[in-house]
Amino acid sequence: MDEGGVVLPIIGVLELLLLASLSAVALRRIGFPYTIGLVVVGGLLAVAQHRFDFLEPMRLVRLTPEIVLYLFIPTLIFPAAVRLDLPLLKQNVYVILLLALPGLILSSLIVGGVVGAVTPLAWSTAILFGALISATDPVAVVALFEELKAPGRLSVVVEGESLFNDAAAMVLFAGILGAINSDAGGPALLAQGAASFVWVSVGGFAVGTAVAALYAALVRFAEDDPLIEIALSVVLAYTAFTVADHYLGVSGILAVVAAGLVGRQLRRGHFQNTTRAQPYLRHYWSYAEFVANSFIFLFLGIGGDTFLNRLRGAGMADLSYIASAVVAVIAARLVVVYGLIAVFNGCTSEEGIDRRYQRVIFWGGGMRGALPLVMALSLPASFAQRQLVLDMTAGVVLFTLLVAGTTSGRLVRAVRV
Repeated sequence: MDEGGVVLPIIGVLELLLLASLSAVALRRIGFPYTIGLVVVGGLLAVAQHRFDFLEPMRLVRLTPEIVLYLFIPTLIFPAAVRLDLPLLKQNVYVILLLALPGLILSSLIVGGVVGAVTPLAWSTAILFGALISATDPVAVVALFEELKAPGRLSVVVEGESLFNDAAAMVLFAGILGAINSDAGGPALLAQGAASFVWVSVGGFAVGTAVAALYAALVRFAEDDPLIEIALSVVLAYTAFTVADHYLGVSGILAVVAAGLVGRQLRRGHFQNTTRAQPYLRHYWSYAEFVANSFIFLFLGIGGDTFLNRLRGAGMADLSYIASAVVAVIAARLVVVYGLIAVFNGCTSEEGIDRRYQRVIFWGGGMRGALPLVMALSLPASFAQRQLVLDMTAGVVLFTLLVAGTTSGRLVRAVRV
Protein backbone atom coordinates (compact mmCIF):
# COMPACT_ATOMS: atom_id res chain seq x y z
CA MET A 1 0.00 0.00 0.00
CA ASP A 2 1.31 3.46 -0.90
CA GLU A 3 1.21 5.14 2.50
CA GLY A 4 2.71 8.35 1.12
CA GLY A 5 -0.37 8.85 -1.04
CA VAL A 6 -2.53 9.02 2.10
CA VAL A 7 -0.18 10.39 4.74
CA LEU A 8 1.05 13.49 2.91
CA PRO A 9 -2.44 14.94 2.24
CA ILE A 10 -3.34 14.25 5.90
CA ILE A 11 -0.20 16.12 6.97
CA GLY A 12 -1.26 18.93 4.63
CA VAL A 13 -4.68 19.13 6.29
CA LEU A 14 -3.06 19.21 9.74
CA GLU A 15 -0.69 21.97 8.62
CA LEU A 16 -3.64 23.99 7.34
CA LEU A 17 -5.55 23.53 10.61
CA LEU A 18 -2.48 24.57 12.62
CA LEU A 19 -1.99 27.60 10.39
CA ALA A 20 -5.67 28.55 10.73
CA SER A 21 -5.52 28.23 14.53
CA LEU A 22 -2.36 30.32 14.86
CA SER A 23 -3.78 32.88 12.42
CA ALA A 24 -7.00 33.08 14.45
CA VAL A 25 -5.05 33.86 17.62
CA ALA A 26 -2.95 36.55 15.91
CA LEU A 27 -5.81 38.13 13.95
CA ARG A 28 -8.15 38.36 16.93
CA ARG A 29 -5.43 39.98 19.05
CA ILE A 30 -4.95 42.75 16.49
CA GLY A 31 -8.70 43.09 15.92
CA PHE A 32 -8.61 42.10 12.25
CA PRO A 33 -11.56 40.09 10.80
CA TYR A 34 -10.54 36.45 11.00
CA THR A 35 -12.11 35.25 7.75
CA ILE A 36 -10.71 38.15 5.72
CA GLY A 37 -7.32 37.73 7.36
CA LEU A 38 -7.24 34.12 6.22
CA VAL A 39 -7.56 35.28 2.60
CA VAL A 40 -4.40 37.35 3.11
CA VAL A 41 -2.67 34.44 4.87
CA GLY A 42 -3.68 32.17 2.00
CA GLY A 43 -2.12 34.55 -0.51
CA LEU A 44 1.12 34.64 1.48
CA LEU A 45 1.02 30.86 1.75
CA ALA A 46 0.68 30.51 -2.01
CA VAL A 47 3.92 32.48 -2.42
CA ALA A 48 5.79 30.74 0.41
CA GLN A 49 4.83 27.09 -0.16
CA HIS A 50 7.14 26.80 -3.17
CA ARG A 51 10.10 28.02 -1.10
CA PHE A 52 9.75 25.88 2.03
CA ASP A 53 9.85 22.09 1.82
CA PHE A 54 7.82 21.56 5.00
CA LEU A 55 4.85 23.26 3.30
CA GLU A 56 4.90 20.78 0.43
CA PRO A 57 2.06 18.58 1.84
CA MET A 58 -0.29 21.60 1.66
CA ARG A 59 0.04 21.61 -2.12
CA LEU A 60 -1.54 18.14 -2.18
CA VAL A 61 -4.76 19.43 -0.59
CA ARG A 62 -7.25 20.62 -3.19
CA LEU A 63 -10.74 22.10 -2.87
CA THR A 64 -12.88 21.27 -5.88
CA PRO A 65 -16.30 22.89 -6.47
CA GLU A 66 -17.90 19.57 -5.49
CA ILE A 67 -16.05 19.48 -2.16
CA VAL A 68 -17.06 23.06 -1.36
CA LEU A 69 -20.71 22.36 -2.25
CA TYR A 70 -21.19 18.95 -0.70
CA LEU A 71 -18.82 19.11 2.27
CA PHE A 72 -18.58 22.73 3.40
CA ILE A 73 -21.76 24.53 2.30
CA PRO A 74 -24.14 22.38 4.44
CA THR A 75 -21.80 22.86 7.41
CA LEU A 76 -22.04 26.63 7.08
CA ILE A 77 -25.67 27.04 6.02
CA PHE A 78 -27.26 24.73 8.59
CA PRO A 79 -26.07 26.45 11.81
CA ALA A 80 -26.74 29.86 10.24
CA ALA A 81 -30.34 28.79 9.60
CA VAL A 82 -30.69 27.35 13.12
CA ARG A 83 -29.37 30.58 14.67
CA LEU A 84 -31.76 32.86 12.78
CA ASP A 85 -34.01 34.76 15.19
CA LEU A 86 -37.44 33.57 14.04
CA PRO A 87 -39.48 36.47 15.50
CA LEU A 88 -37.09 38.95 13.86
CA LEU A 89 -37.13 36.90 10.66
CA LYS A 90 -40.93 37.05 10.53
CA GLN A 91 -40.91 40.82 11.20
CA ASN A 92 -38.44 41.44 8.37
CA VAL A 93 -39.43 38.70 5.93
CA TYR A 94 -40.77 41.12 3.30
CA VAL A 95 -37.64 43.24 3.07
CA ILE A 96 -35.47 40.09 3.11
CA LEU A 97 -37.40 38.50 0.24
CA LEU A 98 -37.49 41.83 -1.63
CA LEU A 99 -33.69 42.04 -1.53
CA ALA A 100 -33.16 38.34 -2.16
CA LEU A 101 -35.51 37.76 -5.11
CA PRO A 102 -36.40 40.95 -7.08
CA GLY A 103 -33.07 42.35 -5.88
CA LEU A 104 -31.18 39.39 -7.35
CA ILE A 105 -32.94 39.70 -10.72
CA LEU A 106 -32.40 43.48 -10.82
CA SER A 107 -28.72 43.09 -9.90
CA SER A 108 -28.23 40.38 -12.53
CA LEU A 109 -29.72 42.62 -15.23
CA ILE A 110 -27.69 45.68 -14.22
CA VAL A 111 -24.39 43.80 -14.00
CA GLY A 112 -25.14 41.83 -17.15
CA GLY A 113 -26.09 44.99 -19.04
CA VAL A 114 -22.93 46.86 -18.07
CA VAL A 115 -20.62 43.91 -18.64
CA GLY A 116 -22.30 43.03 -21.92
CA ALA A 117 -21.81 46.59 -23.15
CA VAL A 118 -18.13 47.04 -22.25
CA THR A 119 -16.62 43.55 -22.50
CA PRO A 120 -16.42 40.95 -25.30
CA LEU A 121 -18.89 38.67 -23.49
CA ALA A 122 -21.99 37.68 -25.44
CA TRP A 123 -25.16 39.15 -23.95
CA SER A 124 -26.38 35.76 -22.71
CA THR A 125 -23.01 35.08 -21.03
CA ALA A 126 -23.00 38.59 -19.53
CA ILE A 127 -26.40 37.95 -17.91
CA LEU A 128 -25.11 34.56 -16.71
CA PHE A 129 -22.16 36.34 -15.10
CA GLY A 130 -24.58 38.86 -13.58
CA ALA A 131 -26.54 36.03 -11.97
CA LEU A 132 -23.56 34.21 -10.47
CA ILE A 133 -21.82 37.35 -9.19
CA SER A 134 -25.01 38.72 -7.62
CA ALA A 135 -24.94 35.96 -5.00
CA THR A 136 -24.10 37.70 -1.71
CA ASP A 137 -22.26 34.71 -0.37
CA PRO A 138 -23.55 33.60 3.06
CA VAL A 139 -20.18 32.01 3.87
CA ALA A 140 -18.51 35.43 3.83
CA VAL A 141 -21.42 37.54 5.09
CA VAL A 142 -22.52 35.36 8.02
CA ALA A 143 -18.94 34.83 9.20
CA LEU A 144 -18.17 38.56 9.19
CA PHE A 145 -21.39 39.64 10.91
CA GLU A 146 -20.83 36.99 13.59
CA GLU A 147 -17.46 38.58 14.33
CA LEU A 148 -18.85 42.13 14.28
CA LYS A 149 -21.66 41.19 16.70
CA ALA A 150 -24.03 43.32 14.66
CA PRO A 151 -27.46 44.26 16.11
CA GLY A 152 -30.26 41.70 15.85
CA ARG A 153 -32.36 43.31 13.13
CA LEU A 154 -29.36 44.22 10.99
CA SER A 155 -27.94 40.70 11.31
CA VAL A 156 -31.20 38.95 10.46
CA VAL A 157 -31.78 41.14 7.37
CA VAL A 158 -28.24 40.63 6.05
CA GLU A 159 -28.02 36.94 6.94
CA GLY A 160 -31.56 36.20 5.74
CA GLU A 161 -30.92 37.99 2.45
CA SER A 162 -27.63 36.14 1.94
CA LEU A 163 -29.20 32.73 2.59
CA PHE A 164 -32.20 33.18 0.29
CA ASN A 165 -30.32 35.26 -2.31
CA ASP A 166 -27.64 32.61 -2.47
CA ALA A 167 -30.10 29.82 -3.16
CA ALA A 168 -32.01 31.91 -5.71
CA ALA A 169 -28.76 32.84 -7.49
CA MET A 170 -27.86 29.19 -7.99
CA VAL A 171 -31.33 28.51 -9.37
CA LEU A 172 -31.15 31.53 -11.70
CA PHE A 173 -27.63 30.60 -12.81
CA ALA A 174 -28.68 27.04 -13.64
CA GLY A 175 -31.75 28.32 -15.52
CA ILE A 176 -29.77 30.80 -17.64
CA LEU A 177 -27.06 28.22 -18.35
CA GLY A 178 -29.74 25.75 -19.42
CA ALA A 179 -31.32 28.39 -21.64
CA ILE A 180 -27.96 29.10 -23.31
CA ASN A 181 -27.60 25.39 -24.09
CA SER A 182 -31.24 25.01 -25.11
CA ASP A 183 -32.80 25.30 -28.55
CA ALA A 184 -35.96 26.79 -27.06
CA GLY A 185 -36.65 30.49 -27.42
CA GLY A 186 -39.11 33.28 -26.74
CA PRO A 187 -42.18 32.65 -24.55
CA ALA A 188 -41.49 28.90 -24.38
CA LEU A 189 -38.05 29.53 -22.86
CA LEU A 190 -39.46 32.08 -20.39
CA ALA A 191 -42.22 29.70 -19.30
CA GLN A 192 -39.73 26.86 -18.97
CA GLY A 193 -37.42 29.03 -16.83
CA ALA A 194 -40.26 30.22 -14.56
CA ALA A 195 -41.53 26.67 -14.03
CA SER A 196 -38.01 25.46 -13.30
CA PHE A 197 -37.48 28.27 -10.76
CA VAL A 198 -40.69 27.38 -8.89
CA TRP A 199 -39.93 23.65 -8.94
CA VAL A 200 -36.34 24.06 -7.71
CA SER A 201 -37.31 26.52 -4.95
CA VAL A 202 -40.44 24.78 -3.66
CA GLY A 203 -38.81 21.38 -4.08
CA GLY A 204 -35.83 22.46 -1.98
CA PHE A 205 -38.05 23.66 0.86
CA ALA A 206 -40.14 20.49 0.67
CA VAL A 207 -37.11 18.22 0.88
CA GLY A 208 -35.69 20.13 3.84
CA THR A 209 -39.03 20.04 5.65
CA ALA A 210 -39.50 16.30 5.05
CA VAL A 211 -35.98 15.43 6.24
CA ALA A 212 -36.42 17.67 9.32
CA ALA A 213 -39.67 15.87 10.21
CA LEU A 214 -37.89 12.51 9.95
CA TYR A 215 -35.04 13.87 12.10
CA ALA A 216 -37.50 15.07 14.76
CA ALA A 217 -39.05 11.60 14.90
CA LEU A 218 -35.70 9.82 15.20
CA VAL A 219 -34.07 12.16 17.70
CA ARG A 220 -36.74 11.41 20.30
CA PHE A 221 -35.10 8.01 20.75
CA ALA A 222 -31.74 9.65 21.56
CA GLU A 223 -32.92 10.39 25.12
CA ASP A 224 -30.88 13.60 25.23
CA ASP A 225 -27.63 11.77 24.41
CA PRO A 226 -25.30 14.50 23.04
CA LEU A 227 -23.29 12.23 20.76
CA ILE A 228 -26.37 10.74 19.11
CA GLU A 229 -27.98 14.16 18.70
CA ILE A 230 -24.85 15.57 17.08
CA ALA A 231 -24.68 12.61 14.70
CA LEU A 232 -28.35 12.99 13.75
CA SER A 233 -28.00 16.76 13.21
CA VAL A 234 -25.10 16.09 10.81
CA VAL A 235 -27.22 13.50 8.99
CA LEU A 236 -30.06 16.06 8.80
CA ALA A 237 -27.94 18.79 7.21
CA TYR A 238 -26.10 16.61 4.70
CA THR A 239 -29.07 14.42 3.78
CA ALA A 240 -31.20 17.49 3.03
CA PHE A 241 -28.53 18.94 0.74
CA THR A 242 -27.58 15.70 -1.02
CA VAL A 243 -31.12 14.46 -1.65
CA ALA A 244 -32.23 17.87 -2.93
CA ASP A 245 -29.21 18.80 -5.05
CA HIS A 246 -27.87 15.46 -6.26
CA TYR A 247 -30.92 13.21 -6.51
CA LEU A 248 -33.85 15.54 -7.18
CA GLY A 249 -32.13 18.48 -8.87
CA VAL A 250 -33.75 21.07 -6.60
CA SER A 251 -32.12 23.69 -4.39
CA GLY A 252 -29.83 22.03 -1.87
CA ILE A 253 -29.21 25.32 -0.07
CA LEU A 254 -32.93 26.00 0.40
CA ALA A 255 -33.28 22.41 1.61
CA VAL A 256 -30.62 23.00 4.29
CA VAL A 257 -32.22 26.33 5.27
CA ALA A 258 -35.61 24.62 5.62
CA ALA A 259 -34.04 21.70 7.51
CA GLY A 260 -32.44 24.09 10.00
CA LEU A 261 -35.54 26.23 10.52
CA VAL A 262 -38.05 23.37 10.70
CA GLY A 263 -35.75 21.08 12.68
CA ARG A 264 -35.23 23.84 15.22
CA GLN A 265 -38.98 24.40 15.54
CA LEU A 266 -39.73 20.70 15.94
CA ARG A 267 -36.95 20.21 18.49
CA ARG A 268 -36.88 23.58 20.16
CA GLY A 269 -35.58 22.27 23.46
CA HIS A 270 -32.51 20.74 21.88
CA PHE A 271 -31.45 23.78 19.86
CA GLN A 272 -32.55 26.61 22.14
CA ASN A 273 -33.34 25.66 25.72
CA THR A 274 -31.17 24.23 28.45
CA THR A 275 -30.78 20.51 27.86
CA ARG A 276 -27.77 18.27 28.28
CA ALA A 277 -27.28 17.95 24.52
CA GLN A 278 -27.69 21.62 23.61
CA PRO A 279 -24.22 22.93 24.62
CA TYR A 280 -22.57 20.00 22.82
CA LEU A 281 -24.58 20.68 19.67
CA ARG A 282 -23.62 24.34 19.77
CA HIS A 283 -19.91 23.62 20.32
CA TYR A 284 -19.78 20.94 17.63
CA TRP A 285 -21.33 23.17 14.97
CA SER A 286 -19.13 26.11 16.03
CA TYR A 287 -16.06 23.92 15.53
CA ALA A 288 -17.36 22.63 12.18
CA GLU A 289 -17.94 26.23 11.04
CA PHE A 290 -14.43 27.19 12.13
CA VAL A 291 -12.88 24.36 10.10
CA ALA A 292 -15.03 25.02 7.03
CA ASN A 293 -14.43 28.78 7.11
CA SER A 294 -10.70 28.22 7.64
CA PHE A 295 -10.32 25.99 4.61
CA ILE A 296 -12.57 28.04 2.31
CA PHE A 297 -10.95 31.39 3.07
CA LEU A 298 -7.41 30.03 3.06
CA PHE A 299 -8.03 28.53 -0.36
CA LEU A 300 -9.65 31.73 -1.60
CA GLY A 301 -6.33 33.40 -0.77
CA ILE A 302 -4.31 30.62 -2.38
CA GLY A 303 -6.46 30.78 -5.51
CA GLY A 304 -6.23 34.56 -5.42
CA ASP A 305 -2.47 34.29 -5.94
CA THR A 306 -3.13 32.48 -9.24
CA PHE A 307 -5.46 35.30 -10.23
CA LEU A 308 -2.85 37.93 -9.30
CA ASN A 309 -0.24 36.08 -11.35
CA ARG A 310 -2.59 36.25 -14.34
CA LEU A 311 -3.04 39.98 -13.74
CA ARG A 312 0.71 40.55 -13.96
CA GLY A 313 0.66 39.40 -17.56
CA ALA A 314 -2.72 40.90 -18.44
CA GLY A 315 -3.12 43.76 -20.90
CA MET A 316 -4.97 46.99 -20.27
CA ALA A 317 -8.10 45.60 -21.95
CA ASP A 318 -8.29 42.63 -19.54
CA LEU A 319 -7.74 44.90 -16.54
CA SER A 320 -10.49 47.23 -17.74
CA TYR A 321 -12.92 44.31 -18.07
CA ILE A 322 -12.27 43.25 -14.47
CA ALA A 323 -12.54 46.86 -13.25
CA SER A 324 -15.84 47.30 -15.11
CA ALA A 325 -17.19 44.16 -13.43
CA VAL A 326 -16.26 45.52 -9.99
CA VAL A 327 -17.88 48.90 -10.75
CA ALA A 328 -21.01 47.21 -12.15
CA VAL A 329 -21.41 45.04 -9.04
CA ILE A 330 -21.05 48.05 -6.71
CA ALA A 331 -23.51 50.11 -8.78
CA ALA A 332 -26.03 47.26 -8.87
CA ARG A 333 -25.75 46.77 -5.11
CA LEU A 334 -26.31 50.50 -4.59
CA VAL A 335 -29.47 50.49 -6.73
CA VAL A 336 -30.84 47.29 -5.17
CA VAL A 337 -30.30 48.25 -1.53
CA TYR A 338 -31.27 51.92 -1.60
CA GLY A 339 -33.93 51.56 -4.30
CA LEU A 340 -35.78 48.51 -2.98
CA ILE A 341 -35.51 49.52 0.68
CA ALA A 342 -36.98 52.91 -0.26
CA VAL A 343 -39.91 51.03 -1.84
CA PHE A 344 -40.25 48.89 1.28
CA ASN A 345 -40.11 51.89 3.63
CA GLY A 346 -42.76 53.63 1.55
CA CYS A 347 -45.13 50.66 1.66
CA THR A 348 -44.72 49.36 5.21
CA SER A 349 -46.79 50.59 8.14
CA GLU A 350 -44.11 49.38 10.57
CA GLU A 351 -40.65 50.72 11.32
CA GLY A 352 -38.57 51.10 8.16
CA ILE A 353 -34.90 50.37 7.58
CA ASP A 354 -33.03 53.55 8.46
CA ARG A 355 -30.08 55.02 6.55
CA ARG A 356 -27.48 53.71 8.98
CA TYR A 357 -28.61 50.12 8.43
CA GLN A 358 -28.85 50.69 4.67
CA ARG A 359 -25.17 51.71 4.52
CA VAL A 360 -24.08 48.52 6.29
CA ILE A 361 -26.41 46.33 4.20
CA PHE A 362 -25.03 47.93 1.03
CA TRP A 363 -21.34 47.68 1.89
CA GLY A 364 -20.91 44.81 4.37
CA GLY A 365 -23.83 42.74 3.10
CA GLY A 366 -22.61 42.85 -0.49
CA MET A 367 -19.54 40.66 -0.08
CA ARG A 368 -18.93 37.79 -2.46
CA GLY A 369 -17.05 34.64 -1.49
CA ALA A 370 -16.66 31.03 -2.48
CA LEU A 371 -20.07 30.46 -4.06
CA PRO A 372 -19.68 32.70 -7.15
CA LEU A 373 -16.33 31.03 -7.81
CA VAL A 374 -17.91 27.59 -7.43
CA MET A 375 -20.56 28.50 -10.01
CA ALA A 376 -17.97 29.96 -12.39
CA LEU A 377 -15.71 26.91 -12.04
CA SER A 378 -18.69 24.63 -12.71
CA LEU A 379 -18.91 25.98 -16.28
CA PRO A 380 -17.72 23.29 -18.72
CA ALA A 381 -14.21 23.70 -20.11
CA SER A 382 -15.70 24.12 -23.60
CA PHE A 383 -17.89 27.06 -22.50
CA ALA A 384 -17.16 30.12 -24.65
CA GLN A 385 -15.22 32.90 -22.83
CA ARG A 386 -15.03 30.82 -19.64
CA GLN A 387 -11.65 32.26 -18.63
CA LEU A 388 -12.87 35.85 -18.81
CA VAL A 389 -15.87 34.94 -16.64
CA LEU A 390 -13.49 33.31 -14.13
CA ASP A 391 -11.14 36.31 -14.09
CA MET A 392 -13.95 38.81 -13.54
CA THR A 393 -15.48 36.61 -10.83
CA ALA A 394 -12.15 36.30 -8.99
CA GLY A 395 -11.57 40.05 -9.29
CA VAL A 396 -14.95 40.93 -7.78
CA VAL A 397 -14.64 38.31 -5.01
CA LEU A 398 -11.18 39.50 -3.95
CA PHE A 399 -12.22 43.16 -4.12
CA THR A 400 -15.31 42.69 -1.93
CA LEU A 401 -13.44 40.51 0.58
CA LEU A 402 -10.28 42.58 0.88
CA VAL A 403 -11.86 46.04 0.60
CA ALA A 404 -15.45 45.74 1.87
CA GLY A 405 -14.54 42.96 4.31
CA THR A 406 -11.75 44.93 5.99
CA THR A 407 -13.73 48.18 6.23
CA SER A 408 -17.17 46.91 7.28
CA GLY A 409 -16.21 46.82 10.95
CA ARG A 410 -15.21 50.47 10.83
CA LEU A 411 -18.45 51.32 9.05
CA VAL A 412 -20.52 49.53 11.71
CA ARG A 413 -18.74 51.54 14.42
CA ALA A 414 -18.85 54.79 12.44
CA VAL A 415 -22.63 54.74 11.89
CA ARG A 416 -23.14 53.62 15.51
CA VAL A 417 -25.60 50.85 14.88
